[in-house]
Amino acid sequence: MKKNLIQLLSVIVLALLCNSEVLAVGALFARPRFSTAQYQTMWIKNVQTTVSIEEQIAVTHVDQTFNNTLNTSVETIFMFPLPESATVSELVYWVNGQRFVAEIRERSAAVQAYNNQVRSWMDPALLEYLGNNLFRLSIVPVAANSDVRTEITYVEPLNYEFGKISYDFRLNTLGLSSKPLQKVTLNVDATTKFSYKYFTSPSHQNSTGASMTKLADNHYQFMYGDENYYPNKDFTIEFATKRSEIEFDALSYKPTVSDSMGTDSFYAIWISPPDSVNTQNIIPKDIVFTADVSSSMDGTRMAQIKESLNYFVSLLAPYDKFNIITFGTFVKAFKPDLVSATTENITAAKDFINQLYALGLTNINEALTTSLKQSYQDSTSNNIIFFTDGYPTWGDTLPANILNNVKQNNTKGTRIFSFGVGEEVSKAFLQDLASQNHGYSKFITTNDSIAIVVENHFKKISYPVLTDISIVFEGAQPYDIYPKTYEDLFWGNQVLQYGLYKTGGFYNITLKGKIRSNPVEYKQYVYLSDSTGSGHRFVPRLWAENKINYLLNLIATYGETKELVNQIIELSERFQILTPYTAFYIDPTTVVKPDKNKTEITDFVLRQNYPNPFNPDTRISYSLPAGKASYRVIVRVYNTLGQLVRTLVNREQTPGNYTVTWDGKDTFNKAVASGVYLYTIETGDVAITKKMVLLR
Repeated sequence: MKKNLIQLLSVIVLALLCNSEVLAVGALFARPRFSTAQYQTMWIKNVQTTVSIEEQIAVTHVDQTFNNTLNTSVETIFMFPLPESATVSELVYWVNGQRFVAEIRERSAAVQAYNNQVRSWMDPALLEYLGNNLFRLSIVPVAANSDVRTEITYVEPLNYEFGKISYDFRLNTLGLSSKPLQKVTLNVDATTKFSYKYFTSPSHQNSTGASMTKLADNHYQFMYGDENYYPNKDFTIEFATKRSEIEFDALSYKPTVSDSMGTDSFYAIWISPPDSVNTQNIIPKDIVFTADVSSSMDGTRMAQIKESLNYFVSLLAPYDKFNIITFGTFVKAFKPDLVSATTENITAAKDFINQLYALGLTNINEALTTSLKQSYQDSTSNNIIFFTDGYPTWGDTLPANILNNVKQNNTKGTRIFSFGVGEEVSKAFLQDLASQNHGYSKFITTNDSIAIVVENHFKKISYPVLTDISIVFEGAQPYDIYPKTYEDLFWGNQVLQYGLYKTGGFYNITLKGKIRSNPVEYKQYVYLSDSTGSGHRFVPRLWAENKINYLLNLIATYGETKELVNQIIELSERFQILTPYTAFYIDPTTVVKPDKNKTEITDFVLRQNYPNPFNPDTRISYSLPAGKASYRVIVRVYNTLGQLVRTLVNREQTPGNYTVTWDGKDTFNKAVASGVYLYTIETGDVAITKKMVLLR
């Protein structure tokens, strides 16, 4: 009953957030225990935020306090959206003045544990991913007239467009707090290796509560604070750095043993175009606008497509050629083949667009095949602008088959740019379609200015700075690189690469590509961390997030397999990244306190499990010595093939004696077979392994 109640609440709150079009730092919804009353917003008492921006990576820490003003204990759910590219890296929940750091668990196991505790009205907390970067933190119960405090840390690569880099913090709490905030603070520290052309806060710079300080040409600080007020707008920072040529930014990190990220070294590279390009570099375009006019596009989506097509056609130059392909159950075309962008043809195209209406099923495969068979030239920039929600319902409906057919038919190096239209789109398919064909994907929602989206995109494809890109390291031996294929480098956007490397030090990186079909090379000397603990600690999570997204796209395109899901769960647990298959879970009642009456522990100990052999469960005990305030402890179970079976502990623990129970089940809560299993403890520079036997 409680589980269904929570699921119902999440739907109600999600609808509230979507319908009110409010983007907020977060809101806590509560009602009295055992009540059927409507859920109410709780008082957001304090919001304290610190932001560190290095180059284009922002690490945001939000410390938020709510207050239950009711004279009874309540059940609560905290809903908060994050920027699309953000990754949650830590969740902290305060219970009775004590700080607990959440651990990543396989999602179904975490939800089951949470619901079991809820039935007893204990104090667990559960953070889940709901999709579209919307998160739900469930906390039960909250005592009468008491505070609820949470800390959330997330990492995000910032958006770059035409030289401008933007940071947005969703501070707007209007309507999401029962009364004004008692206190809000926001501190930003930003550094870059290049000098800033400008650094500003369009939203808050002129406020009397704000202070901007320039510490150096490449270092700014911004502080904002206020009290007893409703924040009624989001906080934004905008900046640009000085670039006269194609530039590389390379960041890296070599983890320590205590990071518990393994022995790999990680890097991230940003390739940026110059600040401006010569208009003489405009390349004539052969461009096909392929638009979904099936029944699923009826209403607002159809209006958006027609507006976009009209605006795109208006931007065509006389030296461009174009066509319009529409598809529902069947495919229709404005002209049999590409035509010149004459005034007469543009006028006729607009008449064709304005008569479009939504009808039929969605034949994506035939639409793309027809679009790729147009008479593209070798000397032009060849492009398909593809408007759809991405869900095929007629013809070949398997995304994997469609992608393969596109690959076979794309014989002229045509770039495909996917425009997902509407609130519900098949992002994985559209992203794969674009990236595999050297384009990129954009998603148009009801709040977007179509004119700005279209104009910016048209500028980019009119100025391709570098095509057919490859990146070559000399000696670093990179591997496991993402993305698997590169977009072309256009003016106004960037190309990013994340990977692992074997050897650190100073290396030449060579960027190879073509400008107007002419081969070019750019070299830059970069440093990759060669000593443990050096570099930028957020880089491994960026790599892991990109690999997880790659695996999720494989699942969305080819279907879910146990191997892919296990890889995602392993990465999620190792790098503490929230995914659809995992959840952050906190249960203060299960935290074992060290025995104060025992003799002080002087060494790490992993004891033999008891009983052994066992069925159905066994206890694993270990000791952490004095000498440090706390250790990051990971206890895992593996099979004899070295495959991860279950993570039992992944949290900070103080010195003392601990015991954890394994119930003979894997991360999917399924009983494992009889046999020999290995259990390990990793903490700091220590890793200990022992064997145990399960007999069914």
